[in-house]
Amino acid sequence: MDNPVFPQEMIDATIEDLVKHYHKLSYTAKEICGFLLFVHSTHVSVRTVYRIMSKLKLKRYNNESQLPHILDKIVHLREQGYSEVGYRSMWRILNTYCGIRATQETGRFALNALDRSSVVRRLNRRLTRRRYCNKGLNFCIHIDGYDKLKPYGISIHGAIDGFSR
Repeated sequence: MDNPVFPQEMIDATIEDLVKHYHKLSYTAKEICGFLLFVHSTHVSVRTVYRIMSKLKLKRYNNESQLPHILDKIVHLREQGYSEVGYRSMWRILNTYCGIRATQETGRFALNALDRSSVVRRLNRRLTRRRYCNKGLNFCIHIDGYDKLKPYGISIHGAIDGFSR
């Protein structure tokens, strides 16, 4: 699977391309400096990153995608299984993985308009149970651990077949 933070084609990229890539993923200038230093072994100051962003006309604010594109992508993501995520998670998914620039407020209004009942359930902290579709016995195993006794050297783990769910 491709890594959205560090794709393979970014190995021989210029500093401007790297800054543009990390800015598109909504990282701050300090975080971009960290990526350049630790991932790409290039030492660049924060001020230089700001200068490069200014030269490339990259701005953090007032560059939101159009509302129909945001709504279409949210509907598409909800069909893919992201129906129970809140507006903050949806905002992060849109900005990071989908390449659509949206504010948290726009994501909140869009989710409220598209599925009011899920918003009310999340506000009341009443989430639905996960639905499983098992092929048979021993296909889905639930594993859990009890770590409260870890400081005393006792670790307890248990597993149960999830077919009866």
